[in-house]
Amino acid sequence: MWGFAKTRGSIEFNGLLDELREFWKDQGIETVPVSWKETALGPEGLRLPADFRVFYSKLNGMSNLYPNEMDSEGFLFYPIDVLVTVREEFDEPGLPKNIIVFAEYMHKSWWYGIELRADGTYVIGIIPDRGRFKVITNSLEVFMRLYLMDASELYDYG
Repeated sequence: MWGFAKTRGSIEFNGLLDELREFWKDQGIETVPVSWKETALGPEGLRLPADFRVFYSKLNGMSNLYPNEMDSEGFLFYPIDVLVTVREEFDEPGLPKNIIVFAEYMHKSWWYGIELRADGTYVIGIIPDRGRFKVITNSLEVFMRLYLMDASELYDYG
C-alpha cells in the first residue's frame, strides 16, 4: 500500500490540484468548484475527509464528462453531487455504507472508493466488483499522483 506522503491540505497538495486542473484542461475537461460548505457531507450524510473537501472545493471532479465520458486514460472522477456509496452503486442493501465511490474506469469496468473508518481515518481502494475492495493508499494526494503518473497500481485489482 502506498502511504501518506504529505500533510493533507498542504501547499504540496494544493500544487498537485493545480497540476491536475491543467492536466484536465489540456484534455478539454472543465472543473466547476463548489463552496466549502457544499463539501461537508457526502452520500447518506457521511462526512468527507478534509483533503476530499479541498479537492471538491477546488475542482469538483469532471463535471462536464459525467456520466458518459472519460479522460484520455479512461478515468471519470465524479462531481460531489453524484457521489454514491457502494451500497447505492450496486443497489444491494447488504453492502457497507461507509465506502463512497468517487471515480470509475472505462465506463464502470471497475470503481475507486474511499472507505471511511470509525477512527476517522480512511483508505482508498479499487473495487473490481461488488464484493471486493483492494486498498491502494491512505492518501488522496498519493492517489492523485499515481493517477497523473498512470501508475500500474491503479489497474491492479487481483
